[in-house]
Amino acid sequence: MKSAVYLSLLAVSAALALEGCDSNASLCQSRYQAGNYGDALKYCGKDYRNPASRYIEALIHMDKMIPGSSQEKGLKIMKELASAGDHQALAKLARSYAAGSSGLPQNEDLALDYYRQDLVHKDPAAMLEFSGLALAKNRPEEALPVLEELLRGGNMAARQQLAMYLVSKKDPTEKDYRRAIELLKPAAEAGDAEAAHALGMIYRFQDAVRDPALAEKYFTMAAEKGNQLAADMMLTISREQYQDNNTPETRQKFRKWIRVNAEHGAHNAENLMGLDYLTGFIGSDIAIDEEEGLKWLIRSVDGENRNGMYYLAKYYLHRYHTPEYFRKAAILLREAALKGQIDAARDLGEYLVQGRISFSGSEEESRETREENRRLGYDYLDRASRAGDYKASERLGALLISGKYGQSDPERGVKILEKATWQGSRVAPCLLYEVYRDGMGSIQKNSKKAVAYLYTAVGSGNNRYNLKDELAVRCFSEAAIYLATLKETGKMGVSRDEDAALSLLNDACRVNENRACYRLGEHYLNAPEPDYSRAYGYFAKAASRGMPEAFNTLGNMSYEGKIPQEDGGNKSNVQAAMRFYARAAAKKYYRAMENMARLYEDGGMFREAYQWYAAAETCGSSSRKGESLLAKLSPEERSIAKQELGEFLKARGCTGEEPEPETVSMVSRTADAAPGSEMRLYDSKKGRQ
Repeated sequence: MKSAVYLSLLAVSAALALEGCDSNASLCQSRYQAGNYGDALKYCGKDYRNPASRYIEALIHMDKMIPGSSQEKGLKIMKELASAGDHQALAKLARSYAAGSSGLPQNEDLALDYYRQDLVHKDPAAMLEFSGLALAKNRPEEALPVLEELLRGGNMAARQQLAMYLVSKKDPTEKDYRRAIELLKPAAEAGDAEAAHALGMIYRFQDAVRDPALAEKYFTMAAEKGNQLAADMMLTISREQYQDNNTPETRQKFRKWIRVNAEHGAHNAENLMGLDYLTGFIGSDIAIDEEEGLKWLIRSVDGENRNGMYYLAKYYLHRYHTPEYFRKAAILLREAALKGQIDAARDLGEYLVQGRISFSGSEEESRETREENRRLGYDYLDRASRAGDYKASERLGALLISGKYGQSDPERGVKILEKATWQGSRVAPCLLYEVYRDGMGSIQKNSKKAVAYLYTAVGSGNNRYNLKDELAVRCFSEAAIYLATLKETGKMGVSRDEDAALSLLNDACRVNENRACYRLGEHYLNAPEPDYSRAYGYFAKAASRGMPEAFNTLGNMSYEGKIPQEDGGNKSNVQAAMRFYARAAAKKYYRAMENMARLYEDGGMFREAYQWYAAAETCGSSSRKGESLLAKLSPEERSIAKQELGEFLKARGCTGEEPEPETVSMVSRTADAAPGSEMRLYDSKKGRQ
């Protein structure tokens, strides 16, 4: 009986022992996968004859973040397995040495050695890693046979790796774009996003096979498969197409790719999406939606996008006018500037120097706080200037020369403006011309330098008629008129040249400088052989810009029959003259008022003539003809004329409250310009197409 029980217990013990042996491997693996590394080590250690369990044990020990692990022990086990030819161990050591991970130093030569030993296992992933590292180490003789073997097995990733190698050779004569395209096309057409993206890059950037249409095709294929790099390239392409040809189709495509990228979390696209909803900057064929625009703009800011920070700050400044939002805007501009957004640094500097915003958010600030803000403002302007922003250099130079807003250093201001000129500024040479023409602060007059900068101001820029900055337009037109005057008079050592003067005036007229247009009109009107048609055209253009002298001269030409008629003849047109004089008189131009009076006088309408002469006198006329006309009226008409005069002068004359035309130098104008004055992004009535 006892022997039977003993045998039974022995059988059970043997069965349990066998069961334990069989389960150590599975327990080792399951505990490792569950993250229970202590138990995993216990069971892996019991299964020490099983390479798979020993590999897991080595992995745990090589991870120094696991309590109780020993990298030294793990590395020893892993190397023992690798010496025995274990595939997993060889690949692990190769990858660890390639990346410098798992406690091993980066050693690409050792990595390659382990990869070579592992090639016998024919693992596609490891083979591809080996070929990639070998190519990076400039060992194509080792990599290419492996890639060709993978290609024979239909490996798509190998196609892409080999294609990229063929187009990235340093020697242009060795590059093989045709073969690369042949390798990538099957994979791309089969839906491989990486291959399609690679094809797009080849067709877009490689001159030998450049094809914009095919580049767009493959980028689109890759983007639709979720390749974010391709989606970003399509955003770039659609932006270029929109900028080259603004049509409903290009706007729609541009907006499509903005949305695709924004919905994938691309922060710059989120910024563009927000701006479009807030301003319709892409085109007016979108409903302005402030809530939606702010949602996307704030997303870009949450993603630390510096452009989003800049434009959200500009939105706050344009939309709200309270200390709280000025403070928010100041903080956003500062954060964007610290991230390298140069426009933000420039604008923040301008706002702080002029005292328009503050970091405190308080309406009442101490003198010390204002001075500290101004000092910070100059620092930000200087930062933007040093970073190469010529607009910041223009502003900083003008401020230092003018001495406004607390700092005066004309010599430094001149140096900064000289740098801005080298950087391509169209405003800086104009400012330097004024400085040397008039002498400012400690800078003495210097006619030679003044004329040199005047020529630079006129000739700056490759396209003089594509000037978008208001200050640049004003500078160019002022410089052109100054130089034209010098060419006409021969002053300041400039040789007289009437043709050059006319050319300069024509350049200024093309950028809508009404004084230049008017002077051209005078030239053709008063020429020995007048050209009334061209004179009329220039006077009309000046008048279209609101110039009263031009309206008055058009009135004179109409009255004198010097405006060409449709039938080819010239005849007096009193009604047209009266209309032109009336437009000029409405702008308080007394010569036009005198002309109005003469027309009424010629027509025997002495009461109206008397009133217009009187109005002209209130606006600066020295004529006293009005009183003499009263004698031509009956006593009753004379009484009515005098009674009506007060109301007439109130409506038509000058009250003495009209501001005197102020001559402001370009230096002062630049120093005082509103911060960010060239940007009207949030004015829905401007800048939209």
